[in-house]
Amino acid sequence: MPAGFDVVVDYDAGNQVCKLQVPALMPTNEKVQRADEMKKRMYDFLADLVPEQLRGKELGRPISTMSTVSMSSVEYEHVSINELQYANKPFGKDNTITVVFKNTNCQVPTAR
Repeated sequence: MPAGFDVVVDYDAGNQVCKLQVPALMPTNEKVQRADEMKKRMYDFLADLVPEQLRGKELGRPISTMSTVSMSSVEYEHVSINELQYANKPFGKDNTITVVFKNTNCQVPTAR
C-alpha cells in the first residue's frame, strides 16, 4: 500500500467490508502536483484493491452538482464508487472516494 494516506473501513457484524474511504488524490512527494495524475494513481490503487471481477458489471454513472460541490458515481452490480469533489479546494482533504459494497449484511435497515 502506498504511504501517506489513511484508508477508513467500515465492517459488518461478520467482519466483511461494507465501505472504504480514501482521499480523492494519491499523495505525492513530487514538487509539482498534478491533480489529474494523482487522481489516476488513486483509481489505479482502487482497481487493485477492488478488481473488476469483484465489482461486477457496470450499471451507470450518475453525477450531481451543487454549486462548487459535486458527487460522481460509478454503479456496479456489487459496489458503488462515489467521488465527492470540492471545486474550490482541488487538493483539499475533504475530497474523497468512497467504495460501498452492496452486500446484504451491509445494508442499513429502513425505519418502519
